Amino acid sequence: MITAISSQTERPYVKRTASGILATYVSGMSLENVPEQVRHEAKRLILDTLGCLVAGLDCEIGSVAAGMAAWFGTQRQATIAGAPARGSVLGAIYANARTANALDFDETFPVGAHFGAAGVVVALALAEEFGLSGPEILLATIAGYEFAGRVASHIGPVVHLEGGRVTGFPDVWGVAVPVVIAAAATTAKACQYEPSLFSHAIGLAGSNAPLPVGAQWSGAVDLPNCKYCDTGWCAVTGTVAALSARQGSRGFTSLLDGDRGLARMYGVTSADHGLLIDDLGRRFMLADITYKPWPSCRFTHYALTALADLQERHPVDVNSIHEVVVETGPLAASERFTNPEPATFASQQFSYPHMIAMMLLGVPPGPAWFDPKHATDPIVGALKAKTRIIQHPRAGGFAEAFVRNQIRTMPGGVTIVTAGGTYRSESDYARGDPWSSSTYFSDTVLLEKFAALVPGKEGAELADAVMNLEHETSVSRIAAALARASTRGIFQCA
Repeated sequence: MITAISSQTERPYVKRTASGILATYVSGMSLENVPEQVRHEAKRLILDTLGCLVAGLDCEIGSVAAGMAAWFGTQRQATIAGAPARGSVLGAIYANARTANALDFDETFPVGAHFGAAGVVVALALAEEFGLSGPEILLATIAGYEFAGRVASHIGPVVHLEGGRVTGFPDVWGVAVPVVIAAAATTAKACQYEPSLFSHAIGLAGSNAPLPVGAQWSGAVDLPNCKYCDTGWCAVTGTVAALSARQGSRGFTSLLDGDRGLARMYGVTSADHGLLIDDLGRRFMLADITYKPWPSCRFTHYALTALADLQERHPVDVNSIHEVVVETGPLAASERFTNPEPATFASQQFSYPHMIAMMLLGVPPGPAWFDPKHATDPIVGALKAKTRIIQHPRAGGFAEAFVRNQIRTMPGGVTIVTAGGTYRSESDYARGDPWSSSTYFSDTVLLEKFAALVPGKEGAELADAVMNLEHETSVSRIAAALARASTRGIFQCA
């Protein structure tokens, strides 16, 4: 337990800006005024994030992140997943956040951004440092997601619109800001900042967020393994920003507001400021969270959902396949998505031919999708060569279905031509979406995903502790199980 931080010399924050109103609301949030369904969703987010984190240890980022964590020293210790010894708090935050996003298997907020991992790992690391209880971890995680989700909705989807239709990515965009904000807000809530200090923490975090490198990302075919941003550095940036406010640093407390606000800095010319503060306490961002059944870009999951539906209705012998036609939209139709020979494991997360081959061959979703043996497997190669990507007939029109600046549908489809017939399936929703009963991830489905990624006693212990977090007096049970969860040494991602 830590004591709330406030400054006796500061003037009280004047709640005239959206930034100030949101900071005041989140700083005053308590579990008692958060609906039970939202509290439960936060536990689901923590569970899914930890599953992705442990699974990520099996790819090259696991060792990269662990090596970088050592540079943060060993003082102020916290648990690093799979490590025999604890590292520093910032080292643990860096390694765990980076690794949780490594497989592109973590949650997605429906604007095309991932930031849940940052809040989760920050809450757990600070729990070890400050002795937080399970309910305090839960509340800090909810606060981080709420603040970041509203900023992400305010900025909106990373799309370029012409005449109301999506034509691709904009010239200037990025997805790092909500990650940094999630870490900062989680830290501020864990440390019980008063509204004024909370606002300074967010101002410092936003003004030190990474540059929007989306244009470089969207034009690359062979991706580096940091992809659209380094989640580890973003989480550290947000945490340090919030902690520096505690030490006396001051930031722009109106950073989210006006024509020169954060959204404009990120290339957004028509940000919706109302989404920062509308329905506070009545509508929660965790209600809009989506989960991933496959370790790949969320924009590909609509076509992959169509394929999964088709496989369940018409099981296909891969040896009988003549052609696989993937129907996708403008955000997932570039050369990187159509590339049949992705050169890096990060590129495999965006290659339709690779994903289709993994699904048709029944490879378990997770690190197994990135086993180097697939690059030389003739069966995998043959399936990739038979895969063709085209525009879905309704591609580009999904902006008409935006809800509160969030993506709801993105039509995708798959046609499989075999010796015995032709089969087609399409889906406007992706599995893991919460707004369709056919795609919603129940607790059973989410626990099955987690158990596949973290098997055995450690996985069972971790799941039990997370799903009963409100009854945990400390983070010790989660930390102990997370430390024991280690790479199984089966795969080394190329």
